[in-house]
Amino acid sequence: MSSQRPAGLNIRSQRQSADQHRTVFSVQVAPGGQSFTVEPGENILAAGRRQGVWLPFECGWGSCSTCKVTLVSGEVKLLLPDAPAVDERDQRRRRIIVCQTTPLSDLVIRPVRVDTEPPSERPVVDRTGRLRKVEDLGPDIRRLGFDLDGPARYRSGQHAVVTLDGGLLRCYSMANAPNGPQVDLVVKRYAGRPGSTAMFALEEGDCLPITLPFGDMWIRDGTAPIVLIAGGTGISAVHALAAELATRRQDREVTAFYGARSLPELVLASELEAHITRLGRGRYHFVLEHPPPQWTHASGYVTDALARHLSVAPDGHYYLAGPPPMVDATLDFLKGLDVGRDRIHYDRFG
Repeated sequence: MSSQRPAGLNIRSQRQSADQHRTVFSVQVAPGGQSFTVEPGENILAAGRRQGVWLPFECGWGSCSTCKVTLVSGEVKLLLPDAPAVDERDQRRRRIIVCQTTPLSDLVIRPVRVDTEPPSERPVVDRTGRLRKVEDLGPDIRRLGFDLDGPARYRSGQHAVVTLDGGLLRCYSMANAPNGPQVDLVVKRYAGRPGSTAMFALEEGDCLPITLPFGDMWIRDGTAPIVLIAGGTGISAVHALAAELATRRQDREVTAFYGARSLPELVLASELEAHITRLGRGRYHFVLEHPPPQWTHASGYVTDALARHLSVAPDGHYYLAGPPPMVDATLDFLKGLDVGRDRIHYDRFG
């Protein structure tokens, strides 16, 4: 699932210099570019964005590797030790992911590019969300509705990064189509995991920082067929995409696949069905690992349903969201069908 941090990469040296006791460090963009400061514990990507220096990024949490830069000089600390985007080659190349790295000294970095304006597809802003609604959807699964303290532009299928107590960061896809300063997040509670435990402890009226949007999950224009694939709470992104397609009423072939372990965990299935049914050329397939008697849809894993019902279109676009094992298995399945990776848009939150 996630690669471990290579020994020695981004690790603070034993030498405790006076610089490392400073509260703020500077980052210089080479060659001869802008400079900005980073607050204690703040990641480099966020600090640059806050000061108008937009380094390349996509996922915002250490999975995609888009934000990798070369560390020319200085010392840093990796905030997420098991970030999936970190591999052994980074040690040799002095490459760091700025979305999950904070300085321990003044730095000089060399990115592939730097912009002074946010990318149009990811105009990221920092907002505070006030919890207005808590809805139990299934066993240990909730939909949390937040009112934001300001506008946020995002596309259906993208995700937000929430900041919990202690600086803990977690990613959640918006389950609702963009509709003013509101976001809905679908959250599953996992025993012993601090992030989901903290999200489940939230009560109406509680506030937390929400930064959005991130990700590459949005509907590409055109007439090509669309395949939506969700596993577990990956239904958040797929639900939002299906809602947008239903609103557009485009005459495109749309096929949705949604899998869960059990029927009570197949949350938002009726809403997804309603969205797909509104489409003239829409179809949906549900799959359960442990189906009840008289279950009429597929049994097993999402890939089992794909093997039975997927018709591959050479020009189609595939949108995929779910837990890492399901996403990885589906990516392998699609690769086996010669589906180009440029036509697969996915999120895999661990």
